[in-house]
Amino acid sequence: MISFDKVHITEGYIARHTPVGSGVPGREAAIIDIAQDLLLSYLEDRSLMNNVALKGGTALRKLYSGREGRFSLDLDFAIDDAEVSVEDRAFDFIALIDGLKLGPFSYSINERRGKWYIGISSQFNEGDLFRTKLDFASFPWMPTVKRSIVNLPIHKQYGFDLPKVKTIMLEENMAEKIARLNRGNTARDLYDLNWIMNNQIIVGNVDKNLIRRLVVLKIWVDSHGMHYGNVWWRPAHAPSVFDPENWLYARSSKDVDSEDIGTLAVPAPTADELLEGLKYNFTFLMDLDDVEKTIARSNAKDRSIVIQAISALP
Repeated sequence: MISFDKVHITEGYIARHTPVGSGVPGREAAIIDIAQDLLLSYLEDRSLMNNVALKGGTALRKLYSGREGRFSLDLDFAIDDAEVSVEDRAFDFIALIDGLKLGPFSYSINERRGKWYIGISSQFNEGDLFRTKLDFASFPWMPTVKRSIVNLPIHKQYGFDLPKVKTIMLEENMAEKIARLNRGNTARDLYDLNWIMNNQIIVGNVDKNLIRRLVVLKIWVDSHGMHYGNVWWRPAHAPSVFDPENWLYARSSKDVDSEDIGTLAVPAPTADELLEGLKYNFTFLMDLDDVEKTIARSNAKDRSIVIQAISALP
Protein backbone atom coordinates (compact mmCIF):
# COMPACT_ATOMS: atom_id res chain seq x y z
CA MET A 1 0.00 0.00 0.00
CA ILE A 2 1.32 3.42 -0.96
CA SER A 3 2.47 5.70 1.84
CA PHE A 4 2.27 9.43 1.20
CA ASP A 5 4.55 10.33 4.13
CA LYS A 6 7.60 10.77 1.90
CA VAL A 7 6.05 13.21 -0.57
CA HIS A 8 8.51 16.11 -0.78
CA ILE A 9 7.35 19.14 -2.75
CA THR A 10 8.91 22.60 -2.51
CA GLU A 11 8.42 25.90 -4.33
CA GLY A 12 11.51 25.07 -6.37
CA TYR A 13 10.07 21.80 -7.63
CA ILE A 14 6.77 23.51 -8.48
CA ALA A 15 8.68 26.17 -10.42
CA ARG A 16 10.46 23.46 -12.43
CA HIS A 17 7.13 21.73 -13.12
CA THR A 18 5.60 24.99 -14.38
CA PRO A 19 6.00 25.61 -18.15
CA VAL A 20 8.40 28.48 -18.83
CA GLY A 21 6.51 31.67 -19.64
CA SER A 22 3.11 30.44 -18.40
CA GLY A 23 3.01 32.83 -15.44
CA VAL A 24 0.60 32.55 -12.51
CA PRO A 25 -1.97 30.38 -14.38
CA GLY A 26 0.79 27.92 -15.25
CA ARG A 27 1.96 27.72 -11.64
CA GLU A 28 -1.59 27.06 -10.42
CA ALA A 29 -2.09 24.39 -13.08
CA ALA A 30 1.23 22.76 -12.07
CA ILE A 31 0.11 22.56 -8.42
CA ILE A 32 -3.25 21.05 -9.40
CA ASP A 33 -1.45 18.59 -11.69
CA ILE A 34 0.66 17.33 -8.77
CA ALA A 35 -2.36 17.12 -6.46
CA GLN A 36 -4.18 15.10 -9.14
CA ASP A 37 -1.24 12.67 -9.36
CA LEU A 38 -1.44 11.98 -5.63
CA LEU A 39 -5.23 11.66 -5.62
CA LEU A 40 -5.34 9.26 -8.58
CA SER A 41 -2.54 7.19 -7.01
CA TYR A 42 -4.49 6.98 -3.74
CA LEU A 43 -7.73 5.98 -5.45
CA GLU A 44 -6.04 3.35 -7.64
CA ASP A 45 -3.88 1.95 -4.84
CA ARG A 46 -6.90 1.55 -2.53
CA SER A 47 -8.85 -0.25 -5.32
CA LEU A 48 -11.34 2.62 -5.38
CA MET A 49 -11.16 2.82 -9.18
CA ASN A 50 -12.12 -0.81 -9.78
CA ASN A 51 -15.39 0.30 -11.38
CA VAL A 52 -14.30 3.78 -12.49
CA ALA A 53 -12.23 4.77 -15.54
CA LEU A 54 -10.45 8.07 -16.11
CA LYS A 55 -11.22 9.92 -19.35
CA GLY A 56 -11.07 13.37 -20.93
CA GLY A 57 -8.12 15.73 -21.13
CA THR A 58 -6.58 14.64 -17.81
CA ALA A 59 -6.44 11.03 -19.02
CA LEU A 60 -4.69 12.20 -22.17
CA ARG A 61 -2.07 14.25 -20.28
CA LYS A 62 -1.42 11.74 -17.51
CA LEU A 63 -1.35 8.57 -19.60
CA TYR A 64 -0.20 9.65 -23.06
CA SER A 65 1.27 13.11 -23.53
CA GLY A 66 2.99 14.01 -20.27
CA ARG A 67 4.67 17.39 -20.50
CA GLU A 68 4.24 17.30 -24.30
CA GLY A 69 0.52 17.94 -23.80
CA ARG A 70 -1.50 20.53 -21.95
CA PHE A 71 -2.48 20.75 -18.30
CA SER A 72 -6.06 19.64 -17.68
CA LEU A 73 -7.79 20.92 -14.56
CA ASP A 74 -10.82 18.59 -14.67
CA LEU A 75 -11.21 15.01 -13.48
CA ASP A 76 -13.64 13.13 -15.71
CA PHE A 77 -14.64 9.53 -14.98
CA ALA A 78 -16.81 6.87 -16.58
CA ILE A 79 -18.58 4.41 -14.27
CA ASP A 80 -17.27 1.03 -15.43
CA ASP A 81 -19.98 -1.07 -13.78
CA ALA A 82 -23.45 -1.62 -15.20
CA GLU A 83 -24.76 -2.42 -11.71
CA VAL A 84 -23.69 0.92 -10.18
CA SER A 85 -25.59 4.12 -10.90
CA VAL A 86 -23.70 7.28 -11.77
CA GLU A 87 -25.24 9.09 -8.80
CA ASP A 88 -24.30 6.37 -6.28
CA ARG A 89 -20.68 6.17 -7.46
CA ALA A 90 -20.40 9.95 -7.53
CA PHE A 91 -21.51 10.19 -3.92
CA ASP A 92 -19.08 7.39 -2.99
CA PHE A 93 -16.22 9.39 -4.48
CA ILE A 94 -17.37 12.59 -2.85
CA ALA A 95 -17.40 10.91 0.56
CA LEU A 96 -13.91 9.45 0.01
CA ILE A 97 -12.29 12.66 -1.21
CA ASP A 98 -13.88 15.18 1.16
CA GLY A 99 -11.41 15.75 4.02
CA LEU A 100 -8.64 13.61 2.48
CA LYS A 101 -5.01 14.63 3.11
CA LEU A 102 -2.17 13.42 0.88
CA GLY A 103 1.32 14.83 1.29
CA PRO A 104 1.05 18.64 1.45
CA PHE A 105 -2.46 18.71 -0.01
CA SER A 106 -5.88 18.74 1.63
CA TYR A 107 -8.94 17.93 -0.48
CA SER A 108 -12.50 19.09 -0.02
CA ILE A 109 -15.71 18.86 -2.03
CA ASN A 110 -17.71 21.88 -3.11
CA GLU A 111 -20.98 22.04 -5.04
CA ARG A 112 -21.78 25.00 -7.27
CA ARG A 113 -24.69 25.32 -9.67
CA GLY A 114 -25.28 21.59 -9.72
CA LYS A 115 -21.63 20.69 -10.45
CA TRP A 116 -19.07 19.17 -8.11
CA TYR A 117 -15.57 20.59 -7.58
CA ILE A 118 -12.58 19.29 -5.65
CA GLY A 119 -11.04 22.01 -3.53
CA ILE A 120 -7.25 21.73 -3.18
CA SER A 121 -5.40 23.58 -0.45
CA SER A 122 -1.75 23.57 0.65
CA GLN A 123 1.00 25.91 1.76
CA PHE A 124 1.55 26.69 -1.92
CA ASN A 125 -1.93 28.19 -2.35
CA GLU A 126 -1.31 31.14 -0.02
CA GLY A 127 -4.82 30.79 1.39
CA ASP A 128 -6.58 30.42 -1.96
CA LEU A 129 -8.54 27.27 -2.72
CA PHE A 130 -7.73 25.82 -6.14
CA ARG A 131 -10.59 23.90 -7.76
CA THR A 132 -10.77 21.02 -10.20
CA LYS A 133 -14.13 20.03 -11.68
CA LEU A 134 -15.32 16.50 -10.91
CA ASP A 135 -17.56 14.83 -13.48
CA PHE A 136 -19.05 11.35 -13.85
CA ALA A 137 -20.54 9.71 -16.94
CA SER A 138 -22.28 6.42 -17.60
CA PHE A 139 -20.80 3.09 -18.61
CA PRO A 140 -18.13 3.24 -21.38
CA TRP A 141 -18.88 1.38 -24.60
CA MET A 142 -15.43 -0.09 -25.21
CA PRO A 143 -13.20 -2.22 -22.95
CA THR A 144 -11.23 -0.15 -20.47
CA VAL A 145 -7.43 -0.41 -20.25
CA LYS A 146 -4.77 0.26 -17.62
CA ARG A 147 -1.87 2.52 -18.50
CA SER A 148 1.16 3.84 -16.66
CA ILE A 149 1.31 7.54 -15.89
CA VAL A 150 3.89 9.15 -18.18
CA ASN A 151 7.09 9.67 -16.22
CA LEU A 152 7.93 13.27 -15.29
CA PRO A 153 10.80 14.67 -13.17
CA ILE A 154 8.39 15.77 -10.41
CA HIS A 155 7.40 12.15 -9.77
CA LYS A 156 10.75 11.50 -8.09
CA GLN A 157 9.56 13.71 -5.24
CA TYR A 158 6.56 11.54 -4.42
CA GLY A 159 8.54 8.78 -2.71
CA PHE A 160 6.59 5.95 -4.38
CA ASP A 161 6.06 4.38 -7.80
CA LEU A 162 2.90 5.62 -9.44
CA PRO A 163 0.37 2.85 -10.11
CA LYS A 164 -1.23 2.13 -13.46
CA VAL A 165 -4.54 3.92 -13.89
CA LYS A 166 -7.67 2.56 -15.56
CA THR A 167 -8.90 4.61 -18.48
CA ILE A 168 -11.28 4.41 -21.41
CA MET A 169 -9.85 3.51 -24.83
CA LEU A 170 -8.22 6.40 -26.67
CA GLU A 171 -10.61 6.01 -29.63
CA GLU A 172 -13.62 6.40 -27.35
CA ASN A 173 -12.06 9.43 -25.66
CA MET A 174 -11.45 10.99 -29.07
CA ALA A 175 -15.00 10.22 -30.24
CA GLU A 176 -16.44 12.00 -27.22
CA LYS A 177 -14.32 15.07 -27.93
CA ILE A 178 -15.39 15.05 -31.60
CA ALA A 179 -19.04 14.71 -30.53
CA ARG A 180 -18.65 17.68 -28.17
CA LEU A 181 -17.20 19.73 -31.01
CA ASN A 182 -20.34 18.97 -33.00
CA ARG A 183 -22.15 21.44 -30.77
CA GLY A 184 -19.38 23.80 -29.61
CA ASN A 185 -15.90 25.16 -30.24
CA THR A 186 -13.81 24.36 -27.19
CA ALA A 187 -10.13 25.06 -27.77
CA ARG A 188 -9.24 22.29 -25.33
CA ASP A 189 -10.84 19.62 -27.52
CA LEU A 190 -9.41 21.11 -30.71
CA TYR A 191 -5.95 21.05 -29.15
CA ASP A 192 -6.22 17.51 -27.76
CA LEU A 193 -7.52 15.98 -30.99
CA ASN A 194 -4.79 17.61 -33.07
CA TRP A 195 -2.11 16.60 -30.57
CA ILE A 196 -3.14 12.94 -30.79
CA MET A 197 -3.14 12.85 -34.59
CA ASN A 198 0.22 14.66 -34.73
CA ASN A 199 1.85 12.27 -32.25
CA GLN A 200 1.07 8.79 -33.54
CA ILE A 201 4.55 7.61 -32.53
CA ILE A 202 3.66 8.36 -28.90
CA VAL A 203 0.04 7.18 -28.77
CA GLY A 204 0.19 4.48 -31.46
CA ASN A 205 -1.96 4.25 -34.56
CA VAL A 206 -5.59 4.95 -33.74
CA ASP A 207 -8.42 3.07 -35.44
CA LYS A 208 -10.02 5.76 -37.62
CA ASN A 209 -12.91 3.54 -38.70
CA LEU A 210 -13.76 2.80 -35.08
CA ILE A 211 -13.54 6.52 -34.17
CA ARG A 212 -15.90 7.46 -36.99
CA ARG A 213 -18.43 4.77 -36.01
CA LEU A 214 -18.27 5.84 -32.35
CA VAL A 215 -18.72 9.50 -33.29
CA VAL A 216 -22.06 9.03 -35.07
CA LEU A 217 -23.28 6.75 -32.28
CA LYS A 218 -22.20 9.12 -29.49
CA ILE A 219 -23.90 12.07 -31.19
CA TRP A 220 -27.12 10.07 -31.70
CA VAL A 221 -27.19 8.94 -28.05
CA ASP A 222 -26.36 12.46 -26.85
CA SER A 223 -29.39 13.59 -28.85
CA HIS A 224 -31.92 10.90 -27.89
CA GLY A 225 -30.56 8.96 -24.91
CA MET A 226 -30.27 5.21 -24.46
CA HIS A 227 -31.22 2.66 -21.82
CA TYR A 228 -29.57 -0.70 -21.23
CA GLY A 229 -30.28 -2.73 -18.08
CA ASN A 230 -29.48 -0.48 -15.12
CA VAL A 231 -27.56 2.00 -17.26
CA TRP A 232 -28.99 5.24 -18.63
CA TRP A 233 -27.30 7.52 -21.12
CA ARG A 234 -29.51 10.57 -20.82
CA PRO A 235 -29.87 13.08 -23.69
CA ALA A 236 -27.20 15.75 -23.32
CA HIS A 237 -28.70 18.36 -25.62
CA ALA A 238 -31.24 18.94 -28.38
CA PRO A 239 -31.03 16.54 -31.35
CA SER A 240 -27.84 17.21 -33.29
CA VAL A 241 -27.15 16.08 -36.87
CA PHE A 242 -23.58 15.10 -37.76
CA ASP A 243 -22.47 16.69 -41.02
CA PRO A 244 -18.73 15.91 -41.46
CA GLU A 245 -18.17 18.67 -44.01
CA ASN A 246 -19.79 21.22 -41.71
CA TRP A 247 -17.81 19.82 -38.76
CA LEU A 248 -14.54 20.28 -40.63
CA TYR A 249 -15.02 23.53 -42.51
CA ALA A 250 -17.78 25.69 -41.00
CA ARG A 251 -15.89 26.96 -37.95
CA SER A 252 -14.36 30.40 -37.78
CA SER A 253 -11.45 31.44 -35.59
CA LYS A 254 -13.86 33.96 -34.04
CA ASP A 255 -15.88 31.04 -32.67
CA VAL A 256 -12.96 29.70 -30.59
CA ASP A 257 -12.49 31.12 -27.08
CA SER A 258 -9.15 32.97 -27.21
CA GLU A 259 -8.88 32.98 -23.41
CA ASP A 260 -9.28 29.21 -23.41
CA ILE A 261 -6.44 28.92 -25.93
CA GLY A 262 -4.12 30.78 -23.59
CA THR A 263 -4.30 27.99 -21.01
CA LEU A 264 -3.43 25.20 -23.45
CA ALA A 265 0.31 25.32 -23.91
CA VAL A 266 3.31 27.61 -24.12
CA PRO A 267 3.55 28.98 -26.72
CA ALA A 268 -0.20 28.89 -27.29
CA PRO A 269 -1.44 27.94 -30.77
CA THR A 270 -3.70 30.33 -32.61
CA ALA A 271 -7.31 29.51 -33.36
CA ASP A 272 -6.48 29.41 -37.07
CA GLU A 273 -3.71 26.87 -36.44
CA LEU A 274 -6.08 24.67 -34.45
CA LEU A 275 -8.73 24.78 -37.15
CA GLU A 276 -6.28 24.10 -39.98
CA GLY A 277 -4.98 21.11 -38.04
CA LEU A 278 -8.51 19.80 -37.70
CA LYS A 279 -9.08 19.99 -41.47
CA TYR A 280 -5.81 18.16 -42.13
CA ASN A 281 -6.11 15.47 -39.48
CA PHE A 282 -9.79 14.53 -39.58
CA THR A 283 -10.77 14.18 -43.23
CA PHE A 284 -11.46 10.51 -42.46
CA LEU A 285 -14.70 11.62 -40.79
CA MET A 286 -16.01 12.26 -44.31
CA ASP A 287 -15.90 8.53 -45.17
CA LEU A 288 -19.25 7.59 -43.63
CA ASP A 289 -20.60 4.21 -44.73
CA ASP A 290 -24.32 3.70 -45.35
CA VAL A 291 -25.09 2.74 -41.74
CA GLU A 292 -23.17 5.74 -40.40
CA LYS A 293 -24.93 8.09 -42.83
CA THR A 294 -28.27 6.86 -41.49
CA ILE A 295 -27.25 7.28 -37.84
CA ALA A 296 -25.71 10.71 -38.56
CA ARG A 297 -29.17 12.08 -39.45
CA SER A 298 -29.99 11.77 -35.74
CA ASN A 299 -33.51 10.52 -36.35
CA ALA A 300 -35.13 9.03 -33.24
CA LYS A 301 -36.85 6.43 -35.43
CA ASP A 302 -33.45 4.83 -36.15
CA ARG A 303 -33.04 3.57 -32.57
CA SER A 304 -33.02 -0.10 -33.61
CA ILE A 305 -30.18 0.59 -36.08
CA VAL A 306 -28.24 2.39 -33.35
CA ILE A 307 -28.73 -0.48 -30.88
CA GLN A 308 -27.56 -2.98 -33.47
CA ALA A 309 -24.47 -0.85 -34.25
CA ILE A 310 -23.57 -0.44 -30.56
CA SER A 311 -24.01 -4.18 -30.01
CA ALA A 312 -21.59 -4.87 -32.88
CA LEU A 313 -18.77 -2.78 -31.37
CA PRO A 314 -15.64 -4.74 -30.36
